[in-house]
Amino acid sequence: MKKTFLFGALLCLCLFAYADTGSFSVGGDFNKFYPVTIVDGGWPNNAASEIELGRSNVHEDSNWRGSLMAKFTYHVTNWGHGANFIDADINAGTAEFIAGWIDGTYGNANQNIIVWLRGGGTTYHFKSNYTTYVTVYDGVQHALPYQTSYGTYDSKTTRDYYVNPFGMSYGGNIYINGPGENYFSGGVAIGQYDTEGYALNVNGNIHTKEVNVNLSNWHYPDYVFKPTYRLPTLKEVDSYIAANHHLPDVPTEQQVMKNGLNLGEMNQALLKKVEELTLYLIEKDKEIDDLKQQKSVSQTQQNQIDELRKQVETLLKKKS
Repeated sequence: MKKTFLFGALLCLCLFAYADTGSFSVGGDFNKFYPVTIVDGGWPNNAASEIELGRSNVHEDSNWRGSLMAKFTYHVTNWGHGANFIDADINAGTAEFIAGWIDGTYGNANQNIIVWLRGGGTTYHFKSNYTTYVTVYDGVQHALPYQTSYGTYDSKTTRDYYVNPFGMSYGGNIYINGPGENYFSGGVAIGQYDTEGYALNVNGNIHTKEVNVNLSNWHYPDYVFKPTYRLPTLKEVDSYIAANHHLPDVPTEQQVMKNGLNLGEMNQALLKKVEELTLYLIEKDKEIDDLKQQKSVSQTQQNQIDELRKQVETLLKKKS
């Protein structure tokens, strides 16, 4: 019984053990990221490869060099075989170590991915689920640029837009099929990589059946209907439009093009204009009623005058 248990435990350890471990260093300039090729050891085994890159000690290589925990799961196309992807899960703290990655086997069978890693003599420790080979192109260990039949790959000075240094960068599409709620504690950007300070920043069209907006600074413009509100005369509005080419309290085209359109503020401004327009219509309706009454009075007076004229004409005829 004990032997069977020990054998099972050892078998589990072997199954979860990494096939390859080691470390390497990237030379060159500390302010640059250099292409490092990592072999897809799982490709011949019809399985995805996984490699972890780690730096636990923030002072390794130099004081406050930085820590890194990153995991890449990948499968290369290897000259067009398909099913290729690269998923990255990166936690780099305040220092950036990874500037980008790409499948290095488009148009060749080199069987590797290319990851750009910070240089300057920075050490990276790795663990992989398959035997792998790491080759550094930093101009010291191997010449730059790294060249293949498909492309030429040189160093980088900045992180590529698709690299998330504080979490996951997923190469495929995401379907979340659970019926429950999904929570995002930070901002979400769609169609671009910068939220620009918004909780949701969408670069593109939005289609929805209903929008309900809760506004903390909403001021309902019903004060327009209060007796103390001074409604501008139409002549004043006409003069303002002639001078400024837009309605009072409504942003100009230039302001909207520069700052965007705040739906809450715009709806508030438009509602105020609708309420003012209602007052103008009520005022004009009263004027029309007054004119109708004046016309009615004038018609009555005219009828009376006509009647008196007839009477005078009748009397004159009798005298003659």
